[in-house]
Order: sequence, then C-alpha cells, then structure tokens
Amino acid sequence: MTTPYIEEEEFSTQFTGHTILRILGQVKTHWQWIIGFVLMIATVSVLDSYFTFLSKRIIDEGIVAGNQAALKSIVTQYGSLILVQAAAVFGFIYLAGVLGERVRYDLRQKMFNHLQDLSLSYYNRTPVGWIMSRVTSDAERVAELVTWGLLDVTWGVMNIATATYFMIKINWRLGLIVLAIMPILVVVAALFKKKIIVEYREVRKINSKITGAYNENITGVRVIKAFGREARNMNEFGELTSEMYRAGYRAAWLSALFLPTVQIISALALGSIVWYGGR
Repeated sequence: MTTPYIEEEEFSTQFTGHTILRILGQVKTHWQWIIGFVLMIATVSVLDSYFTFLSKRIIDEGIVAGNQAALKSIVTQYGSLILVQAAAVFGFIYLAGVLGERVRYDLRQKMFNHLQDLSLSYYNRTPVGWIMSRVTSDAERVAELVTWGLLDVTWGVMNIATATYFMIKINWRLGLIVLAIMPILVVVAALFKKKIIVEYREVRKINSKITGAYNENITGVRVIKAFGREARNMNEFGELTSEMYRAGYRAAWLSALFLPTVQIISALALGSIVWYGGR
C-alpha cells in the first residue's frame, strides 16, 4: 500500500481575528438563533454567580441573623431562579443543536459545490477517502466551534465578569487576590494551547490519510490480491495507525495535564484567600 501523494497545507500559524471572523461568518444567516443562543448562555452564567451571592445572604441575613421572613424570601427567590436557569439550559442546548445542524448543512453544501469546480488533476492525485474524511470532519469541527466554542467563550466571559463583581462587592481585598492569578492562568493556557493544537492537527491529518488508505485498499482490492501485497499493505497501514496513536496520546496527555495545572494554581489562590481572610 503506497501512501498516495496528498497536497495538504501545513498549518503553523495561530488563530487570528480575521480567521475567527471568517468562521463566524458561517452563522451570519442564522443571526436570530445566535442572539437567542447567546442570551440563554449569558442568563445561565450570570445566575451561576448570583446563586453564590444568594447563598451568602441565606447564611448571613437569614440563618445567622435568625430572620425567618428574610430567609423565606431569599429561599423563594433562589428556587424561582433555579427554574429560570433550568429553562435557559434547555433553551441553549436546543438552540446549539439546531444551529450546529444548520451550519453543517451550509458547509457541506458549499464544499460539495466547490468540489464540482476543482480540476481533474486534483482528483487524480488526491484519494477519495481523504476528501471524504476532510469534508465530513472539517464541517463537524467548524460547526462545533461556532456552537459549543461560542458557548464556552460566552459562558467564561460572563461568569468571570459577574463573579468579579460579586467578589468585589463582598470583599474587594479578597477579590483582588483572586484576580491576581488571572494573568498566570492566561499565560499557562496560552502555552498549553500552542502545544495541544499542534497535536490535534496532526491527529486529524493522519486520520485523513487512514481514511484515504481504507478507500484505496477497498477500491484496489483486486490489484492487491493479484500482486499478493496483503502483508505489506497491512504493515504500512499499521505504521499509519501507530503514528496516529502516538499523536493522539500526546494530545490527550497534554490535555490531561492542563486541568491539574490550573487546579494547582487555583488552589494556591484559594489558600492565599483563606490565609489572608483568617488574619
């Protein structure tokens, strides 16, 4: 099994504002869904931070103060907002699913139309399996980026903003200690991102080659059988899968290392708050 020549761009640059705008341009025709989607996420994120503040009020104004009326009022407010948050969670998950499917549909239509305009020489040197893999996987990744990626960004921004507001409102000195770790977290995240994205790009590229190898072996099975290349093709295919395994392992290892690193930094900040607050 001789791996066919694949003309593929080697991506070494990072995401830029122009790249992100091009990707977000895929959803401009569905702006109504985007607005509803973002509003639902923002509602859930803001309520997450507000619930922490309400818990403080329940303890300070209700339980410690022994004020039954205030306790009943705050608990009623808490329960009502839980129902609002549940509805908002259902709403953004539903909208994310619908928006994702519409983006996938639009992308596949554009890619299919683009494939009709490519030259015959492109199909002569590019395996069909590779084309199929990139068309399906790339559409899936872009759709996930503009839905769940947008969800993560909106959630994170709103959560940080509202949490910062309530922390400063409760105790600005302790709030500043927490905010002091933000630049450290940003630097750590940027370093991990550079390494993780390289490995995941390698995984996707090798996966496309594997899909192309599947197609070449199935369509050319008569030639393979005629020349007795089964064992050699199996060895070459095993090299591809081993290469993908190693790249996937490195990506998974880096992803797994990132979360404990963030948790250690957060624990140091929490320890500083306990130490300073205890004084």
